[in-house]
Amino acid sequence: MRVILLKCRQYFIYTGIFSFFINILLLTPILFMLNAMDRVISSRSLETLAALAVIAVFALMIEAFLESTRAKLLNRFSLTLHRLLGLPALKKILMIKQEDGNIRHGMEDVNHLQNFITTKGVTALFDMPWIPFYLFILYLFHPLLMMVAISALIILSMLAYWEYRVTNFNQLQVSDYSRLSRDFIATAYRNNEAIAALGMQDSVASRWWTINEDYLNRKNTVENKLSSIKAMSGFVRLNISIVGISVGAYLVIVEGMTAGIMIAGSMLMGRAVTPISSVISAGKSFINAKAAYDRLDKLLAGVGENENALSLPPPQGTLLVERVFFFINKDRNILNGVTFQLEPGECLAVIGSSASGKSTLSKLLVGYYRPSDGFIRLDGADVNLWSKNGLGQHIGYLPQDIQLFPGSVADNICRLQVVKQNEQAIIAAAKKAGVHEMILKLPKGYETEIGDQGKRLSGGQRQRLGIARALYGNPRFIVLDEPNSNLDGEAEMLLIELLIYLKEEGVTVVVVTHKPNLMEVADKVIAMHEGNVVKFGQRDDVLAQIKMV
Repeated sequence: MRVILLKCRQYFIYTGIFSFFINILLLTPILFMLNAMDRVISSRSLETLAALAVIAVFALMIEAFLESTRAKLLNRFSLTLHRLLGLPALKKILMIKQEDGNIRHGMEDVNHLQNFITTKGVTALFDMPWIPFYLFILYLFHPLLMMVAISALIILSMLAYWEYRVTNFNQLQVSDYSRLSRDFIATAYRNNEAIAALGMQDSVASRWWTINEDYLNRKNTVENKLSSIKAMSGFVRLNISIVGISVGAYLVIVEGMTAGIMIAGSMLMGRAVTPISSVISAGKSFINAKAAYDRLDKLLAGVGENENALSLPPPQGTLLVERVFFFINKDRNILNGVTFQLEPGECLAVIGSSASGKSTLSKLLVGYYRPSDGFIRLDGADVNLWSKNGLGQHIGYLPQDIQLFPGSVADNICRLQVVKQNEQAIIAAAKKAGVHEMILKLPKGYETEIGDQGKRLSGGQRQRLGIARALYGNPRFIVLDEPNSNLDGEAEMLLIELLIYLKEEGVTVVVVTHKPNLMEVADKVIAMHEGNVVKFGQRDDVLAQIKMV
């Protein structure tokens, strides 16, 4: 984050320069009041009044223009920060595993920082350095006026610190519960079909209200505390004018100070405390912005350590899995010392009961997860040391949960690359997967929009489209997790023919399956149970041992 902010340092510099001239010009009403009270009234000169008024209006016009320019500059700063943060943050988020849910809201943090920069709290930060300048002018008027202003600033600073200490933790909790509430609604929307079919509307609404009520209660706690602090801040800010005029009147009576200085001093006191008051008013924004900054700093610094790794030559498909362990915590081991080896052109069938670690193994093989211990090597290179983009171009992967993107059929097959530049490769992958004819029957063929998560396609169509995407680019290593779970008999026969073809082409294939017809195509079989390899070897040997058991 610090590096990115350094790239935006010119905005800080220019905003500081504009703030200097703005704060100088904001003295215009004070100086006008001082001269009008002390010179114009005493001299009864309308010409002097007219000249002062013209000069004051012109100065305030310049101040308004500079204020507008500063606002535009901060707006451009916010857009630049979003451009600098958006892509890196999204790339990091896409590398994060699903267990790291808190950081996956990184794009919300990017938007929050962008919006925060244009708030009044940020402009108040640029105005705060000029408080000593106002205090110095008050000192020139009279030291007692400066002491009154300093007393008010101390009280407001204490209130600002109190606000931070009191609301910091609760405000962060409010943000977390707000995210939980929004996430639950989004999940309910995605599962609307099951909710409607199973009559879960009341239960879902009740569960959401439980989460939302926690959010509302914590939000109410924060708002009550902030209201009290803001009320005290407003009380100090309003009374400083009364105190300032009272002290000024005392100095007029006792020490002969002019009435103009009395009024100008009161106005100057109000100007001096305005930045602190603005900071207090924007207290929640500061707390949320700091939390967003900290999360983004952690996100950008702590993830994707291999993103700058070299893109090695395209692999031939030799796979070596050496004593791979994977666990989420000490009480939950998912894989325990998995070891096997495949040569180019071999097909491995991974079988086993539910929760035996099959899908986790497939995610490890493609580098989505990193082993807790052990190695997974493709052509001798650890898959976790490859550049992620470089590795992904040379492998094919079909997850158990078929994940498609909004866009056309062609967009999804070519992995969201430019369709026009990859038309032949798209059609080749579709034909190899046996879906070319199916796609042509769609309303717009390859240009058919499939909707969010492919909802306009059937389950079987989504799965076959996912297989075509896995084949895109002629990868030499392919992992298919339950590739026939939604296929009918004809589509399943096409899948078997595809596996035979891939073997003939020297492609290394790993298939997670429960169905025996896919196992008949495999060269080797690995049977798993509760994360342990029960059997591994040639297909006929393993199947024979399983039947004997």
